[in-house]
Amino acid sequence: MEIELTTVGQRGQAVIPKSIRDKMPAPKGTMFSIALIDKDTIVMKRFDKRKLLAEFKDLRTSIQDKFSDVGIIDEIKRTRKA
Repeated sequence: MEIELTTVGQRGQAVIPKSIRDKMPAPKGTMFSIALIDKDTIVMKRFDKRKLLAEFKDLRTSIQDKFSDVGIIDEIKRTRKA
């Protein structure tokens, strides 16, 4: 594991060192999700919007194979009442 140092600038931005970006890769515009673990620890993960959308489409397809649109709406209504 490679460890690099960075600082937080005046506007709260931290730069991911080039040596790390090159290994990811993380070109300009790459999105990250970020989670605060505790007051001293954050975790960043590259966020792939296309992959997430594909997963949702796959999920939708698998649900449609089991339920009709009316069946899905009925199940939502039934769950909300419970």
